[in-house]
Amino acid sequence: MDNIGNYLSELNTRESGYLEAMLNNFSASYKLYWFRGIFKEVLNGTREMSYKRVVARMIAATWFPVLYYHLSLGFSDKLAEAVSYLHEKLGVSQDETEDNIIRFICSSRDKKLLFMMNGLTDMVPTRLIRPFYEQNINTKRAEDSSFKDGKIDAFIRECNETQYDDALYRIRTSGNGMWLSVNEYWYRFIRDNASVIEGWLNYKLVTYLQKRNPNVPAIAFKIYPPQKEDRNLEAAARYWKTVQKETPLYDLYNGCELTDENFQEYGCFSIDHFIPWSFVFHNEIWDLYPSFKNVNSGKNDRLPDMGRYLKKYCDAQYKGFIIAKKQNSLQRILEDFRTVKGDIMEIEESDRGHDAFVKAMKNTIEPLYQIAYNQGYSTWYMKPEE
Repeated sequence: MDNIGNYLSELNTRESGYLEAMLNNFSASYKLYWFRGIFKEVLNGTREMSYKRVVARMIAATWFPVLYYHLSLGFSDKLAEAVSYLHEKLGVSQDETEDNIIRFICSSRDKKLLFMMNGLTDMVPTRLIRPFYEQNINTKRAEDSSFKDGKIDAFIRECNETQYDDALYRIRTSGNGMWLSVNEYWYRFIRDNASVIEGWLNYKLVTYLQKRNPNVPAIAFKIYPPQKEDRNLEAAARYWKTVQKETPLYDLYNGCELTDENFQEYGCFSIDHFIPWSFVFHNEIWDLYPSFKNVNSGKNDRLPDMGRYLKKYCDAQYKGFIIAKKQNSLQRILEDFRTVKGDIMEIEESDRGHDAFVKAMKNTIEPLYQIAYNQGYSTWYMKPEE
């Protein structure tokens, strides 16, 4: 995909050239999220912003990709460390909103957090605006043979102090830290072209994350917090309750039958994603099975122990599949099984059919399970005391 052609073609050549040049070459996510933080502040009507505020936005923007979706930002990327520190050491909830995360960070005086935030601004503010000073850099190199890359950031800062009319922002120091002032022209330009720039920026984010998480599905949907409608499981609940009219259903993890009596003890009828939804990012029936609500909550966003549960899960799915094939009302949701590896839709009730079904399910689930585990999803099994 030609990102200039698809996202920035509506803009003037000059501005689109600068935008692309600013985010054309980076090995870590900092520049990308730094620009995003500035972009969001501008959309909120802010021209004067502190480094701390922009970094708070950087951390908040990576909150769900890192904590909820377990995405890697890169081997040496420190943004994920800041996210983990806030969550694990400072107690910020995994489900906290972006605005509340930003408020918490901006008001925090935690020394370690402040140290980590300062590290995230090392050279990034000058490197983002380097394209505006490329001519100055080339001139300096022609004049001074000792002018090497190690001096460029200080040189850009020096140029920015006096030549900021065209640059995205001016860097300045105040009594309470480092600030930047967005150029009035660029401020208006960003606000006037927000939808185009946001599409381009999201493309950059998705491309960056996909390269670092090559086997993870649905990256494009994982740069934002999940929406409630994404996890609508009503169709799956109807499916399994219809199956239940033909055969008893048992909780996969505690082994108890899903009956009214047991609902009172273990919680109501609930639908569980065998592989966490936050990884597969779909509600296809082959990844869903009923459970007691309390048991499902205990499993949470973890992978069920493969050795204990996979065979039982595939057997239960086979039983439901065979019953569903005879029910006209379930034909539409049965289409979900077409994404399972193999000709599973042709399987009929028999020992051979059972074995083929289980094999197809395992061939689909096991690779996804391994990738999810590699991404940092922990495993779980139900202990007797639970």
